[in-house]
Amino acid sequence: MDSIDFEQLQKRRKRIDSLVCPQCGEKTLKKIVYGMPDDNFNFQKNFVGGCIPSEEDIGCKNCEWVGFRANFERENF
Repeated sequence: MDSIDFEQLQKRRKRIDSLVCPQCGEKTLKKIVYGMPDDNFNFQKNFVGGCIPSEEDIGCKNCEWVGFRANFERENF
């Protein structure tokens, strides 16, 4: 049986809306969604990434900064 890393279980990801943008300092980071948004797309909850997907997974609604959530969270712990 594999051992359980209890320290890792206690570390929960911060809510994306609680993270501060490294460029403008606002709490306006959102998940990037690529492709054409339809009529039901939630613009308040998501950041439109355009038609060509890239590796970035979070973006700032205020200044349009884009980056990687995993790297961003590592820097803030």
